[in-house]
Amino acid sequence: MYAFKFTAKDSQGRVVTDRVEASSIEDAYDKLEKQAYRDIRVIDSKETAINLDNADSRLQLRLSADHALQLQKQSSLLVRLGMLYANNAGIWGPLLVWWAIATAVSGSHSVAALIPVLLFVVHLIWFLWATTPLVLYNRALEAGHWRRWAEVERTMHLIARWKSWFKTPLPEHEIIIRLAIAEAGQGRLEAALARAAVVKSDDTLAPGFYEGRLASIYFAAGKFQEVAITQQAARKINPSAANTVDLATTLVRRLDNTKGAALLMAEIEDAKLSDLQRVIVLYCQGLIRLKNDEAKEALDLLTLSLELSKDFGSPSMKYFVVEIQVHLALALCACQRHQEAAPLFSAARPFIEIWKDTDLLQLCDQAQAGGKMNN
Repeated sequence: MYAFKFTAKDSQGRVVTDRVEASSIEDAYDKLEKQAYRDIRVIDSKETAINLDNADSRLQLRLSADHALQLQKQSSLLVRLGMLYANNAGIWGPLLVWWAIATAVSGSHSVAALIPVLLFVVHLIWFLWATTPLVLYNRALEAGHWRRWAEVERTMHLIARWKSWFKTPLPEHEIIIRLAIAEAGQGRLEAALARAAVVKSDDTLAPGFYEGRLASIYFAAGKFQEVAITQQAARKINPSAANTVDLATTLVRRLDNTKGAALLMAEIEDAKLSDLQRVIVLYCQGLIRLKNDEAKEALDLLTLSLELSKDFGSPSMKYFVVEIQVHLALALCACQRHQEAAPLFSAARPFIEIWKDTDLLQLCDQAQAGGKMNN
């Protein structure tokens, strides 16, 4: 028996990537059809599938699942707040020393000992009030990075309630958009678009902001053609380098439109770019070269992009680093440097599997098997 990896649509039309136990590929298709899946594609062959009759192979399957779960773990809210509060030792440290000295000299119930305790409590309350929504927001970003959209939705609703009770630095439109993205990621695109529509009439936002964030909503729903359309609308309103790079990346990465992406890249060739924009531009240029069978040029561009990306540590950059890594590995394979590509594939694969990017997984499997890439 084997565990074949497959991608298909379930009865609700959602794309599913999973494994099915079967004795052959034909048996796998038969089992999936009986489970009401459609548009079925078995990704594995017998050579690449997990052999359930082999102890080492079964261990590989278990370790892969354990690794994926381990990658998704994050510290609890209290632990994270505690770690951040420890960084404020410059404030509570002297208060602790003051309290210790006052307690030793005057006793624990003296006014001199109670003053630092009172100041500590006031500072702790202020810290929790100011920091908790930001920690929650970063946890929502991290959950979105793993496509845990239900968790994102719960967290953003909690932040919205917090904002209704206290003043927070997070703007209302950011909460609305993040909730809409979470809804779109769970298949509720119409509800997401309706929620985000209120942002369109906000005159305080920069021109093209709404269209740019609308693209993020479509991206979460996997509607990449709509992503490109809304990015083009944002670029028309605000023809900035950032909007141009975003559109070019979508064209080459999601729609295989290398010609259109190359034309856009030419438009910003002499533009002044931020360090982050330069990382994305190098990635986009490398991807264009890779899909145009210019693997050596792609290798140089993607290598530089990966090196520069190390200066950024946001949750969204974690996603982007994986994108760079896997395409750098594909470029290495195209240059017949499979041994150097192997650790990059190993590092990126758990992420890609969790994101259910079956097309990219298939490219990785083909490249690792020594097959020719179909870009």
